[in-house]
Amino acid sequence: MDSSSATLRFSTDSVHFGTVFTTVGTVTKNIRVYNPFSDRIKISSIRLKGGKSSGFRINVDGVPGDLHTDVEIAGKDSMYIFIEATLDTNNQNTTLTVFDEIEFVTNGNFQSIILEAIGQDAHFITPTSFNRNLPDFTCLRSASCTSGTWCTGPCSDDVPPVNITWTNDKPYVIYGFLAIDSGDVLNIEKGCRIYFHQGGGMWVYRGGTLKVNGTKDEPVTFLGDRLEPAYENRPGQWDRIWINEGGQNEIHHAIIRNGFIGIQAEVLPFDDPPYNDPSSLQITNTVIDNCSGFGMLSAIYNVSAENLIITNSGQYNMAIRGAGDYDFVHCTFSNYFNLAARETPSFFVQNSYITANSTQVIGVPEVSLYNSIVYGDLQNEFSTEIINGGSIDLDFRSSILKTTQSTSDTSQFKDMIINPSNSIFLDPLNGNVKLFETSIARNKGKINFANQVPLDIEGNSRTADGQPDLGAYEYQP
Repeated sequence: MDSSSATLRFSTDSVHFGTVFTTVGTVTKNIRVYNPFSDRIKISSIRLKGGKSSGFRINVDGVPGDLHTDVEIAGKDSMYIFIEATLDTNNQNTTLTVFDEIEFVTNGNFQSIILEAIGQDAHFITPTSFNRNLPDFTCLRSASCTSGTWCTGPCSDDVPPVNITWTNDKPYVIYGFLAIDSGDVLNIEKGCRIYFHQGGGMWVYRGGTLKVNGTKDEPVTFLGDRLEPAYENRPGQWDRIWINEGGQNEIHHAIIRNGFIGIQAEVLPFDDPPYNDPSSLQITNTVIDNCSGFGMLSAIYNVSAENLIITNSGQYNMAIRGAGDYDFVHCTFSNYFNLAARETPSFFVQNSYITANSTQVIGVPEVSLYNSIVYGDLQNEFSTEIINGGSIDLDFRSSILKTTQSTSDTSQFKDMIINPSNSIFLDPLNGNVKLFETSIARNKGKINFANQVPLDIEGNSRTADGQPDLGAYEYQP
């Protein structure tokens, strides 16, 4: 068909990739080009207007290239054009929007599809050590690098310990695992954005220390590196933050989402007991959400948590194994994970731990839970397991607990609300565990526990009226 009135139809008039990391290829998107006429139509040219210098690439009906000529479409038929983008670094800390067009010329008629992507420069961290028994990883180094004052390299006992601070200049994108070796300290300052590629994570090796120093207004975020909207709520995009013994680790005002395990704090499982090094994790004002496995998994560790929220995990929100001292004050554990069948409780404690060498370690976990909430959509959201005649030391007070386990022992359970109706949170299915006006959790906390954590996770006073609410949020009208 050669009429000057003949024009093509398209499935869309623009293609938007959203924010992508520079130098990293995007997902492939497509558009469909239709011939609305009965006769065959010839497209004189299809081209990227930016040519070979464009940050975009096109593939026309299976053929790559930035220029295609004399492309025919049969009557009432269509074809696909596939589009990708790889943007150059923009040498700035802010994002840069990049545009191009796919131009179609048909019988002298010009039509176009707008292409848009937003480029974000980043610090890219890639593996330097490869071991078939471990994930690929790299270690921190303080030697001057081309792009900054720190770099990474193979782990070695010959390298002196380093104390590195990450600032919020550009995002950090980690491929494989970043290892914080023995004696090393990684300080992550407020507002930093940490992104993990599929299967990646952070490994605080025995004797290493991680200090996350977010604030209420500028939390530190840990996410997967797929920035497309389709991945915003997809769990299991990266592996875990794995913290071994010997360091004094702190996480303040962080958001940890969409991993397999949010935090795994445990003794190095490749060693056998005894475990003598002091091991601690202080975690405050932090949200762990939408993990495909565990929100937090811990073994033979000391954990102190305030204003901790763990929501919607594929298995356990909180799983404790073996000995350790665990203190939770004004915390919320809410599990309404709906992407797979879940049979495990939100909060689980057992007195045994199996090392990687199949050695069973029996201990007495000491777990306190004050002014907190353990709830979800299963009948049993709290359970314990005791083997070999051992014991578990529980001190649960002034909290909500949903469980089928007996709570009649008043030395372990005091001033509890057991199995209330589902009238606690605003929108727990989507991770919103704020309280509504008539929530049963309102005004049920003890002031002596609230005095330990006088501000809620958003900085609101929970002690001003002398009637603190349970959980990490104080109700706000």
